[in-house]
Amino acid sequence: MKKIFLILFALIIIAALPLSFGAYKYFNTEGAETEVTIPPGVSAGKIAQLLKDEGVIKSTLWFKICLKFSGAAPMLRSGVFTLKKNMPASKVIWRLINDSGTKDFKVKILEGWRIEEIAEELEKNEIIKDKYAFINAAKEGGYEGFLFPSTYMLPKDMNPSEVIALMLAEYEKNIRPLTAKYQGKLTEKEILTIASIVEREAVIDAERPKIAAVYLNRVKIGKKLEADPTVQYALGYNAQEGRHWKKGLTLKDLRVDSPYNTYRYNGIPPGPIASPSVNSVKAVLNPEPDFEALYFVADNETGGHIFSKNYHQHLQSIRAVRKKK
Repeated sequence: MKKIFLILFALIIIAALPLSFGAYKYFNTEGAETEVTIPPGVSAGKIAQLLKDEGVIKSTLWFKICLKFSGAAPMLRSGVFTLKKNMPASKVIWRLINDSGTKDFKVKILEGWRIEEIAEELEKNEIIKDKYAFINAAKEGGYEGFLFPSTYMLPKDMNPSEVIALMLAEYEKNIRPLTAKYQGKLTEKEILTIASIVEREAVIDAERPKIAAVYLNRVKIGKKLEADPTVQYALGYNAQEGRHWKKGLTLKDLRVDSPYNTYRYNGIPPGPIASPSVNSVKAVLNPEPDFEALYFVADNETGGHIFSKNYHQHLQSIRAVRKKK
């Protein structure tokens, strides 16, 4: 009799194993990601139901029991959470306590953008509500050129000062170590200013040190920089073209009275005209060695530039470029 009982018990255990494994798998195998919005001030019961409706938990009762015994109910956050289908209740509770409840969005700030363009991109992606508040704060702080261009993960509805602080922190991490090693005569702001002009001029990455050398050569001999991007910066937004950097500058444009007009005023402009890349800053700090060019003209055929040591050669290069059109 005892032997029969043992056999029956063993058979029950064997039969129960697949069922228990299936139950474990049902309640503990996580699925695809889903977003759950927990409104402020809702009850633990309401949160449990929201999670159940989204498929994050299987049982509202078990979730509430876990909350009861853990005492975690008062610590649950509101906000937007990225969770997974069929998560264990304990893991969901941990996430709702420790995650920020905010969702970050990818925003790409390009090299060569001025403050206004950065503000427009942030507003378009709803990172900030008012681009003008950002522009005013950035300009008042003198941060043109110091807002590091990169891809950022940011939540919506940020305070402009918070975004600026993040971008300045990236500048400190990526650019400041480079300028700190520099032992030449230029100030950090002057380095950044020339780098911002290089950024707006360069199309081919390998030409950056050459373009930087041209401008540094001009600074050295006291020759006007005569850089088109500085005039474009001075002119500001062009409503006819719908852009901040006007194409096809005219003689009238080159006469605009602005300290940023390097056709009219000698020396380095008062400050950067855009946010330069790391490579443009490196180009200013390490210009093409023994490069005596003072001029360059865009070669539309190659996408690069033709460099010249003197004005006579420069005129010849211009004529050669025009023949190609």
